[in-house]
Amino acid sequence: MFAEVVVDVPTAKAAKPFHYGVPERLRGSVKVGSAVVVPFGGRRLVGYVVGFVETPDVAKVKDILEVASGVAPLSKDMMALATWMTARYLCLPAEAIAQMFPAAVRRRKASAKTQALVELAVSSEEARAFVAEAERRAPRQAEIVRALLKQRSPVLRVGGPNPAIRTSPDAVRALIRKGILASKKIEVMRTPFSEIPPSPARGGRTPLRLTADQDRAVSAILAAMDVHGPKPILLHGVTASGKTEVYMRAIEAVLARGRSAIVLVPEIALTPQLAGTFRERFGGRVALLHSRLSAGERYDEWRRAERGEARIVVGARSAVFAPARNLGLVVVDEEHENSYKQEESPRYHAREVACERARVAGCLCVLGSATPSVESFYRARTGEYDYIALTTRVEMRPLPSVEVVDMREELARGNRSIFSRALVRAIRERLARREQVILFLNRRGHSTFVLCRECGHALRCPECDVALTYHAEEGRMRCHYCDHEEAVPDTCPKCGSSYIKYFGAGTERIEREVMRVFPQARVVRMDIDTTRTKRAHENIVNMFRGGEYDILVGTQMVAKGHDFPRVTLVGVVSADTCLNLPDYKAGERTFQLLTQAAGRAGRGERPGQVIIQTYAPDHYAVQRARDHDYLGFYEEEIRARRSLLYPPFVHLVLVVVSGEDPREVERYAISLGAALRVAAREHDASPSAGEPRPSEAPGPRDAPAGVRVLGPSPCAMRRVKRLYRWQVLLKGAPVESATAVVRRGLATCPAPPRGIMVQVDVDPESVL
Repeated sequence: MFAEVVVDVPTAKAAKPFHYGVPERLRGSVKVGSAVVVPFGGRRLVGYVVGFVETPDVAKVKDILEVASGVAPLSKDMMALATWMTARYLCLPAEAIAQMFPAAVRRRKASAKTQALVELAVSSEEARAFVAEAERRAPRQAEIVRALLKQRSPVLRVGGPNPAIRTSPDAVRALIRKGILASKKIEVMRTPFSEIPPSPARGGRTPLRLTADQDRAVSAILAAMDVHGPKPILLHGVTASGKTEVYMRAIEAVLARGRSAIVLVPEIALTPQLAGTFRERFGGRVALLHSRLSAGERYDEWRRAERGEARIVVGARSAVFAPARNLGLVVVDEEHENSYKQEESPRYHAREVACERARVAGCLCVLGSATPSVESFYRARTGEYDYIALTTRVEMRPLPSVEVVDMREELARGNRSIFSRALVRAIRERLARREQVILFLNRRGHSTFVLCRECGHALRCPECDVALTYHAEEGRMRCHYCDHEEAVPDTCPKCGSSYIKYFGAGTERIEREVMRVFPQARVVRMDIDTTRTKRAHENIVNMFRGGEYDILVGTQMVAKGHDFPRVTLVGVVSADTCLNLPDYKAGERTFQLLTQAAGRAGRGERPGQVIIQTYAPDHYAVQRARDHDYLGFYEEEIRARRSLLYPPFVHLVLVVVSGEDPREVERYAISLGAALRVAAREHDASPSAGEPRPSEAPGPRDAPAGVRVLGPSPCAMRRVKRLYRWQVLLKGAPVESATAVVRRGLATCPAPPRGIMVQVDVDPESVL
């Protein structure tokens, strides 16, 4: 038998498996789903076994070199999920399978951490006799043996701190040579919970008393678990309605049935907080997975789940692939968040993968949000998802009052400050009452662009089609797309004028302005710039929750999921940062961010207040956020989506052509666009078009027939990281129709010339 191996290299040649021989020494360990090391073009690369054949397709067959150590083969369910991802997201099979192994395995750096120990190799009587004999001539050796005799467990850690003795490597080696001690190695699991003492395996944190809404939600979820192949459930709960407690009650039931659970959160900043909550309730049965962990920690947490030692996996996007045994529940918290979408191949959406993984496993998927995505709410309305609502906050706490401030009127009255008079007044009141404040602005840096007032020239990134953002702390301008940075020039590079001025505001400027206006306040900022180091998120959150700061300034990472009982005021410095972007989801993102930010206020005993500053106070997203009216927002948004033919009525596929030569990029984009149009006409003319195969999901009931091809046209961000970009946008339903057209168009179009790249994004979160 010969193994079919897909090799993890980003080239179209790797779309099909290569045949490799299985040497005798590996016959028992090479299985479908195994990660293996193979020779490939003079290199040793990781590949994945997808099947076996009796006859290879080449005469000279190379052998598999080794099986990746420390990991079991993927299960049939995970291999089925990889096959689904390959078809759904038009990625290479190896790209999909690679997501299901820890990075340490993919990089061939997976290894367990071991600790050297020594123990007595003789009886206690012989050891005491040795101590008496060696007391004078080898006191250090005698001290080590004496310490081992006194310990409950006669094992000594070599080379590490030990309260009982100061170990000497030379003395230990001498004792081993004499046969008094024996050495051994044990595996030490690296854990991200090292700073959080685990609760007992059972009976940790006491469950809270459920509200009537929560009780109904838990009952509905438990009933769905008894249904064969249950529908996903959309759990729509207002902020602070206790969705986390509902998740934990459902997980308790899953554990009682001997099964496992996966809980996804959108932001790494939320992962330690939620994991800590679960750790308090479920103890050491919780594993944590996210990209801020070290490679060793992720590898060991992954193996704990694989072995069944951790029955609950909490993590960010990639945790959807965790090797949870006998999966019984998948939870996607804040399911509306666009951070669940991966931006590099495979460009999967964790929410959709979670639903498919639950379907393959025959278990339940729960999607939770205070502001569900339009697509998910539509699916609940049309019966594709079941729906559960939590309409009240726990302990019947009121939703915060929301005031919208028209910044045009502030400007007309002579207020040129970043802060409205209402917001300044409200902050002063909170500081006087020793309450806490969150100020939210979804833009980092000090100033959003630097401009010459003489000629109007804006200083731009030399590698991207974007203005440079000024960061005052570093005194430099930086591109937030490619990380290019440079000093602010003394004179305009275009006209030589010295009239250089900073415009716009980011979180860094907000922080400085707060400290100027409120010098007595203790201020902390949380954005990408202040959270680059490990545990920085946790430290800021814990210090703010502990009362060490009065005001927290931050980007969207402060607006999601955090529970700060002492926060009674949330100020949205500008609601307009994404409202006017040329993207069909601009209104939805604005409503979600405003509602989520507002939800941080009034979660404790004192009522909350929210002040939203905007230059577009009449926009329906702002108005509906002010009224806490999700349904009203949805009705207005869905009408616009239907009239403009956007999701959920169709699926989008974005094809981006990029390269350093703008003429070659344009030329190939036009050629590809023509091929896609031909493919769309052929597909629509096919007798089977619009009749999905049994494995395909039907499109939305309001979806039009056919696949539309729009473009090619330059991307809104025409140049990023020195690459010029053109795009073609396809609209179609079901998604298989759109992807079939793309697959056919790419196959019939001539191969791109050297230096030209083609990227395909199915269901993109943005078309900019």
